[in-house]
Amino acid sequence: MANMQTPRSPLQLPTRGNQITVLSIDGGGIRGIIPGTILAFLESELQKLDGADARLADYFDVISGTSTGGLVTAMLAAPNKQNRPLFAAKDINDFYLENCPKIFPQDSSKFASAANLVKTLGGPKYDGKFLHSIVKEKLGDTWLHQTLTNIVIPTFDIKRLQPTIFSSYNVKNNPSTDALLSDICIGTSAAPTYLPAHYFETKDPSGKVRDFNLIDGGVAANNPTLVAISEVSKAINREGPDSYRMNPMEYGRFLVLSLGTGTAKSEEKYDAEEAAKWGLLGWLTSDHSTPLVDVFTQASADMVDFHISTVFQALNSEENYLRIQDDTLTGTLSSVDVATKENLENLVKVGEELLKKPVSRVNLATGVFEPINKMTNEEALRKLAKLLSREKHLRQAKSAVGN
Repeated sequence: MANMQTPRSPLQLPTRGNQITVLSIDGGGIRGIIPGTILAFLESELQKLDGADARLADYFDVISGTSTGGLVTAMLAAPNKQNRPLFAAKDINDFYLENCPKIFPQDSSKFASAANLVKTLGGPKYDGKFLHSIVKEKLGDTWLHQTLTNIVIPTFDIKRLQPTIFSSYNVKNNPSTDALLSDICIGTSAAPTYLPAHYFETKDPSGKVRDFNLIDGGVAANNPTLVAISEVSKAINREGPDSYRMNPMEYGRFLVLSLGTGTAKSEEKYDAEEAAKWGLLGWLTSDHSTPLVDVFTQASADMVDFHISTVFQALNSEENYLRIQDDTLTGTLSSVDVATKENLENLVKVGEELLKKPVSRVNLATGVFEPINKMTNEEALRKLAKLLSREKHLRQAKSAVGN
């Protein structure tokens, strides 16, 4: 059923505060458990400061996510019947642990590898039916314009051969993008070879129909941080007061948390000698992954991190950008779909161990994450929680006096 409501303007632009707060979550299938663990910790720290009802959507001007990160974004920003976030951050991993084995059912027979190869050649590895049903059940009839904070979710339209960005900031100017959150999440999660492409239609207030033919947003932006920054910057310059408009590259006003979903350890990645022998099947099948998908999603994620790291460092604002990523995953931990109970529980442990690791930054010359100081990710998140809480209270104080 098409949405015939006139979209409301989302939350106010952050003109009453000092900073623009951004949360970004990469794609990565079942590895969404890793940022889920990080987010649960951050929300618990915010609750220590501001009470048990504190939720991440109360603190971030925009939450952005691709693929599995898009699903997490919707879970954090969609309203429940009390007009509070549908999920607390601590509930995300429970959702993954319960539902991933049904989204990605595992074949434990001795012929599993051959069966998976046949599936890959003849169509998607998974039919997506359970994913579609559980997403529609949880998100219901919630539309993009109804989220509790602004969200940005990239997808890729294969009919138009171009990215389609579902953005709260753009709904007012382009109402045809005001879609059901469930359709957006199914579309951004439709990873080639794993899950089927997703088709749906929307109808704007004038009755004009628009069709969408979507696959995984990781094709366009597996790390959606830059997309989120771009969307809020455009909105501020389009709708904000003259005194608050942004100059190009004015990144010092952003406070950004960017969460990766992990990547394989260097020794377990591919090499030229191996890839030189691949034909179509080689690029589509490996022990626990699809090399072609791994390559384009990792490339887009790393390029965004390289760019943002370079800009924040050049503008002496590196403390405003926290990227948490693990590049030491081995075996099935680096897969997007090995949803066994053991592997899912081990991913929770990866997230917990990542909290204890030092804050790292990508080495722009080698592409490797290297520690930058003795502060752990856990300590950095505690510091971030204090900054987010301070920003929230500053805005409340300014609103109270009408400034």
